[in-house]
Amino acid sequence: MEVAIEKMKKFNWQEIINRGTGLGDFNDSQWKFLKGFIVEMIAEKYCNNELVAVREDHKDFDWPSLKLTVELKSQLSGPMYNQNGTVKKNFDIVFNNSQGTNKLDELPDDHVTDLLLVIRNDGAFVIDRETTKKYAIKKGDGFKVRVPRSAITELSGKIDANPKENNLRQLIENVIRENV
Repeated sequence: MEVAIEKMKKFNWQEIINRGTGLGDFNDSQWKFLKGFIVEMIAEKYCNNELVAVREDHKDFDWPSLKLTVELKSQLSGPMYNQNGTVKKNFDIVFNNSQGTNKLDELPDDHVTDLLLVIRNDGAFVIDRETTKKYAIKKGDGFKVRVPRSAITELSGKIDANPKENNLRQLIENVIRENV
């Protein structure tokens, strides 16, 4: 885990957060599903060729050189840090939603990757599989992970985002219009 953390700290977090916070056009309910996909692509591009996107159920990336699996949760609408620069007390991570089919009381091992990477609008952190399982709470038809700051590993430090505005939504709409 220590090697993974050192490598993750070297990801280009400034660019990941700049580009991620520039995806405001995707906050509409009909577009939100695509925002997570785009953030995965951004993370893959700026991860120093460490992560390979696989986009499987309960797993977004493989990390071939370290033989690890990674799930990404983008929470770009919320901060990781308080205004005084300290890390927030707790973080709630919606882990999965079973669309009403969840009959489980405990998060299964095959639903949890080796690392859970969380990107917020001013920083990023990671937790390992054991921490994810320890703090998982059954919530409605899925699970939520409520993790205290003492259980996270900061990766980026506090970042002042400089959102990279883009016209991705318009480009996507144009491609769809041209192909239907």
